[in-house]
Amino acid sequence: MRQLICLVVMILLSACMSQYEANLSRHGEWQELGAYHGEYGYQEWEKKRLGRLGAMSESDYEKYRAGYLQGRYEYCTGKKTVTTALNPGYPDECRQDSSQFGLAERGY
Repeated sequence: MRQLICLVVMILLSACMSQYEANLSRHGEWQELGAYHGEYGYQEWEKKRLGRLGAMSESDYEKYRAGYLQGRYEYCTGKKTVTTALNPGYPDECRQDSSQFGLAERGY
């Protein structure tokens, strides 16, 4: 019964994400999933949401975070050189401040 419930939950969650994201989470490639989210400018997923995709240990979450931060850095580096140079008045979600990347919320 538990396996059936897990299967149904996985199917429902996969409808809310791309096939690529589903494959990464299915194979436990958390760092790659985080990098994908960061590189394409997606918001970081919370640990609770990631936990619904599979067994999420603290080290798995840290792998996701490391990938996300790396991808976000690349996203923001490219964005600053193109978008903000062309239109300096454009809102910059990549700005450097104390709450960037959720570090303040995580206690760092």
